[in-house]
Amino acid sequence: MSATTANAIGKGLFGGLLLLCSANLARGQSPAAEHFSIIATPLPEPYELPDAFTWAGGLALSSQDERLGGVSGLGLGLVPPVSDNGVRMIAVTDSGSLLRGDLVFETEPAIMLTGVHDRTLSVERLTDARTGVRVRQAESLAIWDERLAFGFEVDHRVGVMRRGTKISDLPVPIALRGLSRFKNGVEALATLPDKSLLAISEGVQREDGLRAWIYDDQREDWPILVYEWDKAFAPTGADVTPDGRFLVVSERKFVSMREPLSNRLMVVPVSDIAEGSRLKPQQILDLDPILGAVANVESVAILPTADPAEFLIVVATDNNYINLLPTIIAALLWRP
Repeated sequence: MSATTANAIGKGLFGGLLLLCSANLARGQSPAAEHFSIIATPLPEPYELPDAFTWAGGLALSSQDERLGGVSGLGLGLVPPVSDNGVRMIAVTDSGSLLRGDLVFETEPAIMLTGVHDRTLSVERLTDARTGVRVRQAESLAIWDERLAFGFEVDHRVGVMRRGTKISDLPVPIALRGLSRFKNGVEALATLPDKSLLAISEGVQREDGLRAWIYDDQREDWPILVYEWDKAFAPTGADVTPDGRFLVVSERKFVSMREPLSNRLMVVPVSDIAEGSRLKPQQILDLDPILGAVANVESVAILPTADPAEFLIVVATDNNYINLLPTIIAALLWRP
């Protein structure tokens, strides 16, 4: 364990679970990574939150560099941070780029997201391991089997990266084979406590719900389950709590041109997730009063804290590369 990580844990930030990946990922970015400057503006604290939640800070990120934006998948604490109070962030974008940097947290008197280390992010391009061509339309990210896993749309599939930035494909679920590029495919990925990979679609329907899959690297195809939905909101990101009890899913719906978006957090007991099961998500938080009507939440990541009964939920928004809109990162403490 690095001295930086030890210091962060010593201050009571993120328990003993910070390093969640192998030494391969811990090697960090390639020498080809480029860097660009950002502005991180603190978000105002919400006026009111449900009793189970406590505000832990938020940032509106902006930059003159066009490569900031399009964030659709988020991983935190996967590799050692650079800064003493940092947690390493890895984000994947619609354009097929990896953004990396340290989110800086204060721990006294309470956990609070306060900035980005050196106000700088690095960027690398993802490429296909077979063809060398740049891959795009990444929509989700998870750490799985000592690799990063990504869900892609347009060319619907799930790919994995063990080192560098080269993506290799997993077997494609049958329902995604031949799916129109204009359909919504895998939008949320999460690793379950048994080390299998859960994928949830945004628009592939099954039995009056949305199709989801589990992959355990033992079969060519992915066993199927159903994620219930109200035909308005759809999943955009997912993560499992560090104690393995809950799957937290971000959901989004398009409302109108006047108030275009609505976002919320849902929860499913992990014990309900199995081949052939029907998942019944329950709302735990309305994100609209916190982030506003133009926020487009597409990713969620969860970290442990020094209190085993409390988790840090971090959500990030996709601004669809509209320069007038920031990339928002918001943190909330949750006591289930």
